[in-house]
Amino acid sequence: MEKIPIFELVSMLLLVLVIFCFYPINSEAANDKISMEVKSRLLGDEKMPVIIILKNQTYFTNFSREHIVISLKNHASEKQKNLMSSLEEEKKNGNADRIKQFWIVNAIALNASPRLIEKLARSDDVENIQPDSQFQIKEGYSVEGSQINNATPELKRINATGVWEYGISGNGINVSVIDTGINSSHPDIAGRVVKWVDFVGNGALPYDDDGHGTHVAGTIGGNGIGGITTGVAPNVSLFGVKALDGDGNGYESDVIDGIQWSIDNNAKIISMSLGTDQTWTTANCDIDNHAISVAVNNAFDAGVIVVAAAGNSAGGVSSPGCIAKVTAVGAVDSNDVIAYFSGRGAAMYDHGVVAPGVSINSLNYLTTGYIIYSGTSMATPHVAGTYALLLEAALKNGRILLPDEAKNILRNTSLDMGATGKDNTYGAGRIDAFGAVKAFVDIRGYINGTVYDNVTMESIPGAIITANSSISTMTNATGFYSLNLMEGWYSFNVALDPEYYQNNSVIASVSKNSTTNQDIKLVRKPTGIISGMVISR
Repeated sequence: MEKIPIFELVSMLLLVLVIFCFYPINSEAANDKISMEVKSRLLGDEKMPVIIILKNQTYFTNFSREHIVISLKNHASEKQKNLMSSLEEEKKNGNADRIKQFWIVNAIALNASPRLIEKLARSDDVENIQPDSQFQIKEGYSVEGSQINNATPELKRINATGVWEYGISGNGINVSVIDTGINSSHPDIAGRVVKWVDFVGNGALPYDDDGHGTHVAGTIGGNGIGGITTGVAPNVSLFGVKALDGDGNGYESDVIDGIQWSIDNNAKIISMSLGTDQTWTTANCDIDNHAISVAVNNAFDAGVIVVAAAGNSAGGVSSPGCIAKVTAVGAVDSNDVIAYFSGRGAAMYDHGVVAPGVSINSLNYLTTGYIIYSGTSMATPHVAGTYALLLEAALKNGRILLPDEAKNILRNTSLDMGATGKDNTYGAGRIDAFGAVKAFVDIRGYINGTVYDNVTMESIPGAIITANSSISTMTNATGFYSLNLMEGWYSFNVALDPEYYQNNSVIASVSKNSTTNQDIKLVRKPTGIISGMVISR
């Protein structure tokens, strides 16, 4: 019998050991890809809804919207190609159904058998497997029961009516409402639900079998045709995305589909009055909500503002409100006091604001009238509508605001509530629609007049008029002056040295888009003849 050299024997033993160890390690690594919630349901035989998140996610922050969308689509198409071929075969064998591909996040949602889930976890292309979580509407506290004059008290409180006076009402801005649907026949939004998609029942025409989405849409854009102006942006264009059923429940995958569809259809703002039962007290929950956080953050980077309810549990902030690039929205009552149900935590401090959310009157999906609801669901559309006003105001001034710019403006102009500065309860504060758009609207007026000699009443050319010691002009040859000033009260310093005394007593107000006439009289200094002799010393 031939002897095997010792070094070869050691090598063989090591090879056997490596082979022996490989499968348990590989199996354990695959098992780690499956979330605990999915693992807990693998013992049965029924298919379960899951989201397969693939490796090689992509993120773009410094490119145009078009470049980001095209790149995301191309990347997902390439990376999902092999896995989709396998899934189509599994579908034929009865192990999979309801397969959905996404490009906003490199992921595939499906109903998969336990065996298929374990098989997918062993794929090198798969990063992790999470449940296709349930989302719900964030309300449930109901009470039965000229546009500026008929506006709800909440619209007046956040000063949306002040914005309308400048001709800014959301015109040309697309807001996508991901919810239970929209009854587009309500007179206050009729003709303005310009796009529609149904991920629940595949209905071709807009409808709402719960009422929640119609109420939300009314707070964004109800124009008051039926008698009460309920919308922050009463001329906005609405997209209806039905991702929640008639009981107000839906899958995370349908919400992601709604985000993706909204981007494809050129939405500028996405409003989501929905969330999970689970809440977070951390500054963000992105790690725990991998699929939807990538979708939301990519949408934000592609130029879409995303607004979501903070949730109706004071113990934390629900998803997607807790995701980093979302504007999370808590609810306050008519006295700007935080509602007892309003979600709170570090996510509010990090990226949240509050808005009216208690006893909010908006559209009734069953009639042409109105109904009152409360919840962070009702606060959220106040913020979405305010963003619509801000985007339109900026566009009128030749500015296209990026989502992070708009988000900073909204938070920096919100009214501080609660503890001084940002906090876990009120976030950056209660929104102020006019404060947000003020930098982009013309709130100047003119003050014109003539400067006279107070005795002769002759006009005085060359006199210097200074308003509040900073803005000045000079009278022309006929003694006329004109100043273009921000609205407000001003004191005027008028002088012509050395002939006249300065006049510091004239106070006048300037009103927006109007002209105030203010003539001013100067007192001539006394004059006389002085005679004498000049001598040298």
